Order: sequence, then C-alpha cells, then structure tokens
Amino acid sequence: MPIPYGFTYLDAFAFVFFFLIWVSHYYVINRSRWKSRTITAAMSGMREQWMHNMVARGDTPVDAIIQNALQQGVLFFASTTVLLIGGLVAALGSADKGFKMLQELPLSEAGSIVQLELKILLIVFIFVMAFFKFAWSYRLFNYTLIMIGAAPHGEQDEARRVHYAKKVALLHSLASKHFTTGLNAYFFALAACTWLLNAWLFIAATLWVALVLYRRAFRAEFLRLLLAKEH
Repeated sequence: MPIPYGFTYLDAFAFVFFFLIWVSHYYVINRSRWKSRTITAAMSGMREQWMHNMVARGDTPVDAIIQNALQQGVLFFASTTVLLIGGLVAALGSADKGFKMLQELPLSEAGSIVQLELKILLIVFIFVMAFFKFAWSYRLFNYTLIMIGAAPHGEQDEARRVHYAKKVALLHSLASKHFTTGLNAYFFALAACTWLLNAWLFIAATLWVALVLYRRAFRAEFLRLLLAKEH
C-alpha cells in the first residue's frame, strides 16, 4: 500500500523514530531511575539551598532580583517562539516557492508541495508545544516570586521554615523542568528541519540532537564542577 503525498516508507520510519527518541529523552531525563544523575537534579539541590537561604536572610530584594532575571529568560524564549511560529505559518503561504528552492538544493528529495507543507506543520507543532511549556514555566515562576514575597522570615518555628523552603524549591524546580522541556524542543525542531531535505538527514540529525542533549544532561563539564568535592 503506497504512502500518500509522495512520502516513502523511509519517511515513515524517520517520523516514528523521531518521536520515539524525543519521548524517550523526556522519560530518561524526567521519569527514569537515572534522573537523579542529571544536571537538572543537581540544580534542584542548589534551588533548595537557595530557598533555605532566602527564608533565613530576611526581607531583602536579592531573591526577587534573581527570580526576575530568570523570568526574563523564559519570556525571551516565549516571545521568540511566537515569532518563529508566525514565520513558519507565513511560509505555508508560499510553499510552492519553497518547494522549487528545495528541488535545487543538493541532497534534496522533495516529493510534493503537500509533503513540504506537512513537514512544516510538524515543525510548527514542535514550536507550539515549546511555547506552551515556556508560558506555563513563566506562570509558575510568577507563583514562585509570590511565594518568595510571602516567605515566613519572622517565623520562629524552624521546622515550618524548612518545610516552606522545600516547598518553594519544588515549585521552582517544576517551573524549571517545563522551561527545559521547551528548550529541548528547540533542538528537536532543528532536527525536524533537516527532513525538508531528506529522511536520512532527519534520522542522523535526530540521533545527533539526542546525543548532544544526553551529554548536556549527564556528562556536562558544568555538572562535573558542580559535584566536585571540596578539598
């Protein structure tokens, strides 16, 4: 049974392979037994230490300043994602011109205009998902900022202070997880862009992105320095 719109069985395999790698990456980083070895887990410990310091240091603006700086980074990516989505949707309106350009490129195996439009829609889907992650991360960071302002600095009960600091740290880590998921979607969107040329490049780019993200999660130089013991 032939695949419609000029797609091949290799295209179908590359498409399924891409989503399997993407979902597997998310699972390994966030759900598997190895998640405790990631840079995200290490930074969660630093967030908890930050929130303990925040509760202990009293009513100072330093924590709000740091949190606001983090939110600006999330806002930048959310705004950029909206622009990218708009550009890709506009590209759908001139898919015929893009199809002609792709046919002239080396390694291009462009099948049809409809095929090109579906590939662009895949990239749009990835960026839409990234936008939702960034938007929710920004909202959670807003909640965190409110909780920083509501911190019980004058609380005499140490157990309550510790519990509050841990709760804020967990919320902060959750916001960071959504931001990281959105950021990783950018890398997978870059891999999906190579499908515009051919399926083999798509498969190779997907593997390359997975390896890069694996190294950054488990083998980053920053993580090694962060976990290095004091002498």
